[in-house]
Amino acid sequence: MALFHSVFITRPLWHSLKLALFALLLVSLSGCGLDRYVPSWPGSGGGGRPAGQRRAARTPRAPSQAPQTKPSPPLVAEYTGPAVFNALGADDAERLALRLSPASQSLHSFRDLESSLRVSLEYAARQPQRQAALVRPAGSLTWGQVTKTLRDLLSVLPRLDAEPELLSQNFVWYELAPNPLLTGYYSPEMDASPVRTPGYEYPLYAAPDDLKNGARNYDRRSIDLDGALAGRGLELAWLPNPADPFLLQTEGGGVLRFPDGRTQGVHFAGTNGMEFNGLGQILLDSGVLPKERLSRENIRQWCAQNSAQAMELMTKNRSYVFFRFTAAAGEGSLGKPLTPLVSLATDPSLLPMGAVAALDVPLPSSSGPLRGLVLAQDTGADIRGLRLDLFLGGGAQAERLVSSLRTPAALHLLVSKSALRAKVNE
Repeated sequence: MALFHSVFITRPLWHSLKLALFALLLVSLSGCGLDRYVPSWPGSGGGGRPAGQRRAARTPRAPSQAPQTKPSPPLVAEYTGPAVFNALGADDAERLALRLSPASQSLHSFRDLESSLRVSLEYAARQPQRQAALVRPAGSLTWGQVTKTLRDLLSVLPRLDAEPELLSQNFVWYELAPNPLLTGYYSPEMDASPVRTPGYEYPLYAAPDDLKNGARNYDRRSIDLDGALAGRGLELAWLPNPADPFLLQTEGGGVLRFPDGRTQGVHFAGTNGMEFNGLGQILLDSGVLPKERLSRENIRQWCAQNSAQAMELMTKNRSYVFFRFTAAAGEGSLGKPLTPLVSLATDPSLLPMGAVAALDVPLPSSSGPLRGLVLAQDTGADIRGLRLDLFLGGGAQAERLVSSLRTPAALHLLVSKSALRAKVNE
């Protein structure tokens, strides 16, 4: 059953469908088994906002099919059709629930999700509960329903290791089609100095007030080559390599290591809103590095040896990301630390912040797929529409995985059945 009905369904037909589904609800509540009840949540065919480069969307696959294990090469084709959420039947939802594995997310138990769930719950509970968290032309999901879903999941969490079928009995699984593109990001660690000094010549900037107020936009050339922000006290730190600020901007944050041994987290604080182009692609297109040498260390080495040329080439990416200091490394848009292999960066028009979903995706150079519960806890300047970005943590292993993770993924939004019944009864 389609959660988000096609844009081609007429209003009279949709009205009839709603009446029929409401009748089904009354029957189910008066005696039919709750585990067979699939409630109706009106939706739409509208997708998220467009991004820059994105591979073409794949044809939706049936829930029983395994995700493709071979990532496709990047394409510039943009998916422009409707994003549809389809409610699964009880049997399909139970089958998928039984396949979930906390171990595939480096967790010992479903109970290890508790702290991450409470981060999402704290955020969702602060929002106006009757206000829409996810808006579609034909309906919406309220913050109250997101909050109720998180609370209901927390209540069954201690039982899930022994009874994973509770996820199908108490929640409706909505399959997102077409399959979104999944990439990964991580928290890089970089040497830095709090002041400009020989060997540390490249600044990491906080957002200027006039950018926040929309009065002016600065592109990369004006900032890095023309000094548009110099001398305004916006320099958070100075980095040793011209590629380092760019790489931090690509990941949206990281950890700075200062000469005295102190470390400091930095996180995305704003962008100039211009189109983003990756540094590896720029160097490849310019002919200075072949594809097989586009590792982070090779890029950093080339930029260090060719700093003037590197700074000029980087202006082909007009986008610029600004930062703020954070209390912890790997902090997301909810203001709390992210959980590796659990926290997702998403477009809030596709998945509301804090929402719970089940993700099934092959991991490159891994013993098996990741099949687990994930949480929308971050955003990104290039994360728009049918695009998801999975937080991979920090360290060398996460860095290696980032470079190879780019593949279609199966994603199911989970919504509590009791939250949906409450909406119908309002």
